[in-house]
Amino acid sequence: MKNTAIILGGGTGERFKGEIPKQFLPLGKRPIIAHTVEVFQRSPSIDAILVVVSEGWVQRCTADLKSYAFHKVNGVIRGGETRQLSCWQALQKLKSNPPQIVIVHDAVRPLVTEEMVEVAVREGREGMTFGLRAVDTLVECLDGEITRVLPREQIYKIQTPQSFPFRILWDAHLKAIEEGIREVSDDAGLVLRAGYKVKIIEGAPSNMKITGPVDLELAERLIQQR
Repeated sequence: MKNTAIILGGGTGERFKGEIPKQFLPLGKRPIIAHTVEVFQRSPSIDAILVVVSEGWVQRCTADLKSYAFHKVNGVIRGGETRQLSCWQALQKLKSNPPQIVIVHDAVRPLVTEEMVEVAVREGREGMTFGLRAVDTLVECLDGEITRVLPREQIYKIQTPQSFPFRILWDAHLKAIEEGIREVSDDAGLVLRAGYKVKIIEGAPSNMKITGPVDLELAERLIQQR
């Protein structure tokens, strides 16, 4: 397989204070995760999709996605204790028949577009991430006091999808594991840490991450507009 998407849905959704992880909450008539997977299913550049969910939700996710006939989904697996370890689980699953390019995306970013997926595949030969330029003033603080005003023109808010050659992402994760690192929340950061370059491409404000009830309400409105 040339290009495989890893959809990371291992979060527990603590901000929603419910029993159902946020990626399984309804967005319109479908679970959030189904909207996300559908975009990668439609993309002509994606050959396979591997979904990672938290322990106890593999059967539920498998059943939900099966009902939509997403034939590119070739597995739903249990993730690890952290986002980093969940991605590592997926990479180990893919290693026996590795793709050329791996596209990593958050399950709770259902408003990603097919165009963004195409860009990620095209630009992932060396490593890339989407990001939004900072528009607010950002500061660094210590013990409740501002220590430095950051140069806004150099600051980005990182988004997924992110894409990398499989061998580079594997190497970055393997190095982190060997050094006892388990809680890095961003794959681009791991790749940079391993000594590789990562290109940043302007993302889209609508490609929001649903982390709380307000985000879900806004996503509902955006889905309706589509």
